[in-house]
Amino acid sequence: MSISAVARRYAEALADVAINANKADEIDREVQIFSGLFTSNAELREVFSSPIVKQKDKRAILDLLIERLKPGQVTANLLRTLLEHYRLHNIDTVYREFRRELDRREGVVQAEVVTASPLDHSQQEMLARELQSITGKKVNVAYKVDDSLIGGAVTRLGSVVYDGSIKTRLKAIQQQLKTAE
Repeated sequence: MSISAVARRYAEALADVAINANKADEIDREVQIFSGLFTSNAELREVFSSPIVKQKDKRAILDLLIERLKPGQVTANLLRTLLEHYRLHNIDTVYREFRRELDRREGVVQAEVVTASPLDHSQQEMLARELQSITGKKVNVAYKVDDSLIGGAVTRLGSVVYDGSIKTRLKAIQQQLKTAE
């Protein structure tokens, strides 16, 4: 089974517990902190993924991290369960799936908009409103700039990509000219 499929199972169970305990935001922040810790610290990730390091040593390190960062019981239980099942080094994937699951349950869609130049605040708000009216859901938009687009925008909404960039239009024209020869 792929790590994404396994992470999705942990994420769904964690979302069930977090929502039922009315602590989704708190648990989200805590798991995000641990995910960031593992993502930014290669040595820590290596220790927990290494078959050479004894499980009891890993448990001692995790207990120290829990003691120092003081997450709630649900998050601490998740971390210990992941360690017990040799998955703690995949906390970043579990967190991404957990965030997706919370968004899915709240009816939130993630979007990414890439433009050739930065959009001002009013343009961002207008685009976000338009995406919300298209989807009928709340949309969290991440804005990025890629000057190679020349102009226009590329919008990724879930798994669907809307490419309105000048770069893509020019490539299409170029292709048409080649086939017309």
